[in-house]
Amino acid sequence: MIILWKADYEGEKLQEDLTRLNRLQKEIEGKIGGKMDGPYFPQDASVLYIFHVEKYEWLNEAGRIYFSRVAQENLSFIPRSYEIAVTPEEFFGATKGTNSLTSKGV
Repeated sequence: MIILWKADYEGEKLQEDLTRLNRLQKEIEGKIGGKMDGPYFPQDASVLYIFHVEKYEWLNEAGRIYFSRVAQENLSFIPRSYEIAVTPEEFFGATKGTNSLTSKGV
């Protein structure tokens, strides 16, 4: 599954703070797994990261680390939204020997 995470920036040194945020995101990736893509600059937020993870609980685990570290480092990124996207297999469950899209009539 992937998690699309967006945040707004309310500081004054975006490039410097992006470096610090990226370091924090890599730290989270190292502690609880997953793979990170980003940062990207979407049209509707200041920054976007894409996380490739194996389990939904990753979001809660990452959030606990993120909020404590952002407070410690005084980063000015405010989470705006997140979206979770799953594969058909993750959504419907693995169907042995069949494609889950065709087995569900999609």
